[in-house]
Amino acid sequence: MYDIELGSDQEFGLKELHSVVFEGKKVGFSEKTHTRLCATRRFIDHLLKNNIKAYGLTTGFADLRNKAVSGEDASKLSHNILQSHDAGIGPDLPQEVTLGAMVVRANSLSNGNSAFTVEGLQTLIDMINARIIPCIPSSGSLGASGDLAFLARLGRAMQGYDVEVIYKNKTVLASYALKEEGIRPFEPKAKEGLALTNGTSFMASMMGIAYLRQIHELENMLSSLVLFLNSIGVIDAAFYENIQNARGQVHQKTVAKIILDALADSPFIDRLGVQNDYSIRCLPQIFGPRFESIFDQYDKINCEISAVTDNPLVFKGDEIKSDVNPERFIPFEGENWVVLSGGNFHGEYLTTIADTIIMNNAKIALTMERHLTYAMNPFRNNGSLPHYLVPNQEHIGLESGFMITQYTANAVTQKMSQLGMPTSLFNITSANESEDVVSYGATAAMRLIDQLKLFSDLNTIYLTVATQAYAIKRGEYLKRGVNLEGTLAENLFAMVDFSNKYPISEDQSFQPLYQANSDLLQTSKLRQVMGFPLKQWAFGSAKIEKSLFNSLANYNSELVGV
Repeated sequence: MYDIELGSDQEFGLKELHSVVFEGKKVGFSEKTHTRLCATRRFIDHLLKNNIKAYGLTTGFADLRNKAVSGEDASKLSHNILQSHDAGIGPDLPQEVTLGAMVVRANSLSNGNSAFTVEGLQTLIDMINARIIPCIPSSGSLGASGDLAFLARLGRAMQGYDVEVIYKNKTVLASYALKEEGIRPFEPKAKEGLALTNGTSFMASMMGIAYLRQIHELENMLSSLVLFLNSIGVIDAAFYENIQNARGQVHQKTVAKIILDALADSPFIDRLGVQNDYSIRCLPQIFGPRFESIFDQYDKINCEISAVTDNPLVFKGDEIKSDVNPERFIPFEGENWVVLSGGNFHGEYLTTIADTIIMNNAKIALTMERHLTYAMNPFRNNGSLPHYLVPNQEHIGLESGFMITQYTANAVTQKMSQLGMPTSLFNITSANESEDVVSYGATAAMRLIDQLKLFSDLNTIYLTVATQAYAIKRGEYLKRGVNLEGTLAENLFAMVDFSNKYPISEDQSFQPLYQANSDLLQTSKLRQVMGFPLKQWAFGSAKIEKSLFNSLANYNSELVGV
């Protein structure tokens, strides 16, 4: 039995990808999909029997497209592409990325436009369900003809060659894992090698997984932001609805509402002051366009996860649109068929998505770093917090307090900003100039994943500093008898300071604090206290209900059943 049915009539997007990769759901395909795949294969046999020219079926690849290949050699051509294109190098891709790519590829091949066989698809699906995950070198994709080197290595694992795979938490050979699970090795027929290797499956997997992590990091940041704004006694006027409505920008209003709602029950807030510095007062204007730009990418990612992205593609009957030249029609089994070559394998959409999110993260990071300097500098925060957050002011100088956390945050922010240079600005041609504009989609997506690791580090530092600042300020209020119980900030603080460490009263290594806060930030606990503040915006037109958002929110790098 399987949980998710792949094929042209079934919805498949980030929700389904998440459920397979991180919840261990099984995949399969319907009888209707089986029928379509078989019909397309009969058509391919018809092309071969009648020696009808089709790219990648009876021709070579890339600039070898004008080199004829006989019908008798078509299967050998499929075999050869998997061997020759397995040319990747470097450390392995993350397991969740590879498993996700396998699922995306299986869904794409299930649509029947790729001329993949039922037997080949079954091998791939069986490997997914058995959690046999090939070790894929991380360098080799230009995102031009798709993820060629990555997918070729996958194909060779499917063939049962001596390719390393992760199986039952061990590194073994694909030949062994397939035999253990009783999985029939893939024997590529005509066009199947090209159908498997052409496509954006790895890029799409990277972006889907990165987007889940993106929302996770943003909501963690917002949780720490609440502690920071309370600790400095922020002036609330900048977040009033009147100001946002006067400008009219939608996600400026979103950010202002999140902040104002989070401060509603706080006794720390300055409700009569004039204005704070830009990095505080302009949070709706800074984060608003950044969030909007990030959220706008969801529907595009979801579309790519469900897309058919190899080349050429096969269409029949009513699938053929009116703009197709009838001279291309090939009659077969009582209806017209066409084989169309195009460029769906090109990863420019995914490069653009990744570049966009990376750029926005860089500006968010710069703003966060400015908050840290504000909290530690009494000349900026008007004396509301002590030098470097040293609670005992008599020890300032003898103790450095949180001084170097800003240095570390500075270094992390610089790295995040450096990654902000768009990958899509660069281009080196391939395939003897025939593939002359490439996307580097996999490079861009992996840069985003790398940047999100840095974002996680910055969130750890930000939470550590904001908690110290809040602990100092709350101590003053508790001495005055102010009741803080039940406020959002206090609930967040209690989640962080469960062992009563804060405020840190003497110099010590930050490693234990970072580790504890990093562990907390890997969960969704702070986000849950915040009520998952981005849930109504982050998933675009999908209108994902709260229960599903909570499922997606629980991003976990530990795969089920590996």
